[in-house]
Amino acid sequence: MARILIAGGTGFVGSNLARYFGERYEVITASRHRQENAEHEWLCLDITKPQTTVELVCRLAPNVVINVAGIKDVRFCEHNPLYAFRVNGQGTGNLASACRKVGSKLIYVSSDLVFPSSRGWYTEIDIPCSPLVYGQSKLLGEYRAMRALDNLAICRSGGVYGKGSPLLRWAAEEITAGRPLECFTDVFNTPTYAYNLAAMIAEIIDRDLSGIFHTVGTERVHRLDFFSGFARTFGLDCSLLQPALIASRRSSMLLMPDSSLSSVITAGVLNTRGTPLDEGFRMLREDTGY
Repeated sequence: MARILIAGGTGFVGSNLARYFGERYEVITASRHRQENAEHEWLCLDITKPQTTVELVCRLAPNVVINVAGIKDVRFCEHNPLYAFRVNGQGTGNLASACRKVGSKLIYVSSDLVFPSSRGWYTEIDIPCSPLVYGQSKLLGEYRAMRALDNLAICRSGGVYGKGSPLLRWAAEEITAGRPLECFTDVFNTPTYAYNLAAMIAEIIDRDLSGIFHTVGTERVHRLDFFSGFARTFGLDCSLLQPALIASRRSSMLLMPDSSLSSVITAGVLNTRGTPLDEGFRMLREDTGY
């Protein structure tokens, strides 16, 4: 059985990937900070430390390393750029170097925010250039990984939702409490169901594919569409969803106009397709037992 090491495997996205791959492979999760709900064997790993990263990967000798470790808080990255570049950029390079030593394949889960996020529907061959420190640091991770390793798949994704989603938990709590939920109609992305992301990564692993992939859902939607789909599927009060424009608050909230990704090229390579939003929410409802 193949062994997969998931760096950052105790966070929201990582734990969903670990749950999916745990049914198919031997999975070990590693993270700098332990989460109380860790479901798989857990090891401490700080990817900013090259030597200990190499030592751990060499000791485990995984067939595949999936990297979802990093600083994901966009606001924190803006205020702490050096740390963001160190973790998201250099840390990914450290993992890639470790993979090269033991012959492991690296799957780097990158971000839709590596692009300008102004017009949206960016393709796999568009030139990335982000105005955000977060996006710049994730792009540095792509470059460092490509420099260190050939056996590499960069999987850009965004708007990931699934079991344990902090955004959906917050939305459900607000609606359940009877509080109106402001939903921006001028903030677009391509929401991605976590298990669908995992399924696309699984095919990349099984077929030993390398390159840049846009592993996202199939629909470009704004936040009102997104929260409306969630509320309908889970029986929440849609009347509390209030359309709004982010307008002058965009720079302070750091929500980009349109970070949506086109996956047409990826869909021409993979047999596993992205999931439409309503289908993803139905799958999530079945997964959570609601």
